[in-house]
Amino acid sequence: MKKILSLLAAGALLFAACYKDATETPTKSITFSCSGDWMQNTKDLTANGSAMTDVWVFDYVDNTLVQTIHQDDNTAADFGSPSIDLSFGTHTLYFVASRGLTPTVNTTAHTITWVKPYDTFHKALTLTVDNTTGSQAVTLERMVGKLKMTINDAIATGTTQFIVTPATWYYGMDYTDGSPTASASNQAITISCPSNYVGESGKYLTVFTFSSSAQWHTNVTLAASNGTNTISSVTISNVPFQRNRSTEYSGNLFTNNGSSTLTLNDTWSDPITGTW
Repeated sequence: MKKILSLLAAGALLFAACYKDATETPTKSITFSCSGDWMQNTKDLTANGSAMTDVWVFDYVDNTLVQTIHQDDNTAADFGSPSIDLSFGTHTLYFVASRGLTPTVNTTAHTITWVKPYDTFHKALTLTVDNTTGSQAVTLERMVGKLKMTINDAIATGTTQFIVTPATWYYGMDYTDGSPTASASNQAITISCPSNYVGESGKYLTVFTFSSSAQWHTNVTLAASNGTNTISSVTISNVPFQRNRSTEYSGNLFTNNGSSTLTLNDTWSDPITGTW
């Protein structure tokens, strides 16, 4: 009887092991090479000469987040080309590459918010994984709009910083569809003025906002400051913004000549131009 029980126990263990092997979902490591016309090369992930600093991949199965990959070392050999173990079946993957400052990820709300937005790119990809699935090339698309302001007259003595205050600005995005989030009203964006800019004309500054594909407008105030008091300021009304478009204004900040210019930047799609 003892021998029979031992055989039965061994059989049960063997069955359990076989059952476990049969029910485990197989996985495969897939390498994703992030690229696009905006990059100089895949490893450096640079857009218009500026390197990306963060890459995220959010992996969803049946609308449930199963893993998040975050690369924040843009000197690593695999930066922008992560290899990810994916279970067999259908995955929805959301890719984000950015050089924004101080990102905060909220996977419950599926958002990323930056203290200061800069160039950011996004792509959603649905992929069915099996034994035949190979490496994937992913082209990300720009999710921000840019405002470039060129100061035509000489920067006044004592100027140490510029303060850009938009009536409405977007500091984040929904990483599932790229839509803008984290709106703020009249929140100042401070940009230091290098000392060698003082007395120079034709200097410019740029700020980025997350944007939708539909054009929207807001008022923007540009001020020069000595760190304590405002030296001069100008408000530009109804400035247009749109995803992947550069809005470029120029005019005098320190001497008012009543003119402004809107110009085209053709390195972005269908940019907008204007004057203050």
